[in-house]
Amino acid sequence: MILQKFAEKGFFGSLKAILLILGRLKNHAVAPINRLDNYRRLKRLDYTIEFVNEGSIKVRLPEVSAIEIILGIGVSVNRNTNYQNRPFAEVLLRKTIYELYESGYISRNLSVIDIGSWISDNSIVWSHYLSDTAKVIAIDPSSDNITYGQNLANVNNIENIKFVQAVCADKSGIKLDFDGTIDHASFRVSTTQNYILSNTIDEIVAEEGLSIGLFHVDVEGFELSVLKGAVSVITRDLPVISFEQHISKENINDISSYLKDFNYRIFMVNEVLPGCDLDCRNFLAFPPKKGLPELTSFNQQNGRDLGIYSAVIGDPLIEI
Repeated sequence: MILQKFAEKGFFGSLKAILLILGRLKNHAVAPINRLDNYRRLKRLDYTIEFVNEGSIKVRLPEVSAIEIILGIGVSVNRNTNYQNRPFAEVLLRKTIYELYESGYISRNLSVIDIGSWISDNSIVWSHYLSDTAKVIAIDPSSDNITYGQNLANVNNIENIKFVQAVCADKSGIKLDFDGTIDHASFRVSTTQNYILSNTIDEIVAEEGLSIGLFHVDVEGFELSVLKGAVSVITRDLPVISFEQHISKENINDISSYLKDFNYRIFMVNEVLPGCDLDCRNFLAFPPKKGLPELTSFNQQNGRDLGIYSAVIGDPLIEI
């Protein structure tokens, strides 16, 4: 039967099919080896990752068994691998937010919203910045991402993070579907019976009774909808807002116009994000009542030494 199918494809079709099969077999064989190599490095680090650009905060990762590594199973295996690289991703954004806290521009007594928290690399680090009763609200639609974040918090004895499994939009009760996997999803209004009901940032924050100093939004193109569901938080607290956009396929003017109605000033973080789409950029919006922060400057031609790859010639933050 198999030989008959190959014969039907012809010589080149059969050769292509064989090469595809061999490629898949190779990938299945190589993947466990790569995971073992990653975990050898992680073991040498004692499962501890240092965020050198954010006060040298150290985060211990959950340990996993050899069988989990070989088979690539369990919530932590691949997430631990991704976590190893996070201190060196979005370096300029990380340095900037760290300085905003160190300078007192953002009060440590105010809480943080981190929506699209993914593997909680930001949530865990930012939790160290906070004092008093302030906490991080880490929001993600993936139960596995939430579980991993909770594991990280437990391993590191962190108690000031509230994990919330939810999808947020401009209104609650909207039926949403998604592209890709739920672990890194891009949402849209559902036209099927497989949907998730939306919540809003305002509702989640109201339940916690918190005031917000930093609002980080990374939701794969759904940022404007999330921000529209946070009118009360933005109006009342005027937090610093960080958001991500793919500037070649998303209209940044939609978000900037929305935030400028609250008199925010909006800046593009001047760095390319290795490992992301080439058009992916971070943005920071500063509230009107506080003016602009004073940030440490650096010589752009030495940016690579800092792990910063500038998008254009110019300042670290470029107003739009």
